Amino acid sequence: MKLFLFFAMVVFTPSCKNSAISKSFSGSDSLVIHFKDEQAGIVTKTVEATETKAISKISGFIDAAKTEDLKCGYDGKMFFYSKGQQLQEVDFVLKNKACRHFSFLLNGKIMSTKMNNEAVDFLSNLETGKTSY
Repeated sequence: MKLFLFFAMVVFTPSCKNSAISKSFSGSDSLVIHFKDEQAGIVTKTVEATETKAISKISGFIDAAKTEDLKCGYDGKMFFYSKGQQLQEVDFVLKNKACRHFSFLLNGKIMSTKMNNEAVDFLSNLETGKTSY
């Protein structure tokens, strides 16, 4: 029986752990995403979300494996809010396949995380007007 409890703790404990990244986004009740054309220096589309499902999905994408701080311009910026107060600001690269990532401040330091293919598809759909999650 003790052996079973030990294995249960090993298997289930990591899934309950909240990372520092997820904690920095917890409590977000709204999100604004600006997609931009880096060359023209203009915002091409703005998407706002207050749906918990969308906000959780995007913050989950950001809470990914760390990557080096890549310098390749940005395709957009996200702002996470709680009760009108900005919690987190995130830059992202979507269109340059070799440079896809999220970049944000965490505890006063720049953090970059990898953008997976699901995140690319999700953000690309939002940019083109598809809002199904």
